[in-house]
Amino acid sequence: MIKYKRIPLETLVNVRDLGGFAARHGKVTKYGVFLRSDCPINLSQHDLEFLQEYGITLSIDLRGNDEVEKTPSSLSKISGHTYIHCPVSEDHSVLKSNSSKELPSPEEGNFDLGDTYVDIAETAKAWVKRVFTICAQWDGGVLYHCFLGKDRAGIITALLLGACGVCDTDILMDYSASMSCLRPRYNNMHPEMLPQKRGRPDYCWGFFGSVPESMETLLYHLHEKYGGVTAYLQTCGISEESIHKLQQKLLE
Repeated sequence: MIKYKRIPLETLVNVRDLGGFAARHGKVTKYGVFLRSDCPINLSQHDLEFLQEYGITLSIDLRGNDEVEKTPSSLSKISGHTYIHCPVSEDHSVLKSNSSKELPSPEEGNFDLGDTYVDIAETAKAWVKRVFTICAQWDGGVLYHCFLGKDRAGIITALLLGACGVCDTDILMDYSASMSCLRPRYNNMHPEMLPQKRGRPDYCWGFFGSVPESMETLLYHLHEKYGGVTAYLQTCGISEESIHKLQQKLLE
């Protein structure tokens, strides 16, 4: 089976493999271990078969309870596939409080989501522990997703790669790729929702974007306050054994 960086599916646009990143001590992350994704809703038969052939046996749904009830994952009732729901919190209060903010006007300038990511990292350590422990202990391939696959999935990706010694530059590069991958989905939205740039909707704006500054804010916070991703994970209650298992699983 060929392994891909961006997974070529019919009904999902933001699915990427965590393989192929340089890590410490001359190691590299393995393909086929973790996929980050937008929400698998109404998957085609082709896509279901593709993910099965790719070795994905577990999906972790990072969305809130209301999101899951409104649009269940297509992978939640697939025979031979394990589905686990892992919301940030029961009421999703962190995301709700930030998503309720109004977008700034073009005159006020753009903004990034870094402060929101820091809030989640600090207030949802139990969530981080649960997701990370599941990822470390699962034997097969894992797909984890939120709605668009850039924010909650982006935080988990940064922690998985950071724990394996992938440099910040590569973490930022992977995070920012969502702005390109999500264009087909954004193009189906109402363009009047966004300011225009060169006569076209500016999809780097506000909550739609995944500008590197957002993830850089989180990584800087983890380095400054905790001394790095691994030390932060330990404050979440994640054991050294689980971190070591994750490294063994993802690195070659």
